[in-house]
Amino acid sequence: MTPSPFKQTLWRTLGSRVFALSPHTAHKFRRRLLRFFGASLTGNVKVRRSVRIDRPWHLTAGHLTIFGDAAALRLCAPITIGERCVISQHAILATEMLDPDTREPTSAPITIEDDCWIAADALVLPGTTVHAGTVVGARALVTTDLPGWTVAVGEPARAIKPRTFANAR
Repeated sequence: MTPSPFKQTLWRTLGSRVFALSPHTAHKFRRRLLRFFGASLTGNVKVRRSVRIDRPWHLTAGHLTIFGDAAALRLCAPITIGERCVISQHAILATEMLDPDTREPTSAPITIEDDCWIAADALVLPGTTVHAGTVVGARALVTTDLPGWTVAVGEPARAIKPRTFANAR
């Protein structure tokens, strides 16, 4: 739900600055601040103070999700992140971009399902879904949906191998 224009302005002028200036280990305070501005955070979500969030009311994140230093969330449309996910440092989740042909902005939601890892400096573009258990490698460019339980790398990101566990039966 989009908050009132006053609350939106309050986030842009004061809330985001208080968020950035909060103590390093004040995860609970930052969760409460994001929830106050409309984010839907379930359980113990950890958001570093250097994460850049422009519209928290479009953010949904599940239990045990972690946002690393200097990650950027551009939320013109909703971003939904499942449980036990990691958005690493300097990763960018952008729900809006300019269409290269028409130069018009286009926006679409991003969905990241449970148990995913978006590695350092990766870019996830609008309208994509990263299915459960997928690891997106460092500096990858996600332009289309990625299958579940795989490792995806490259520009554009593509699945290169299944994600397996050494002790799996």
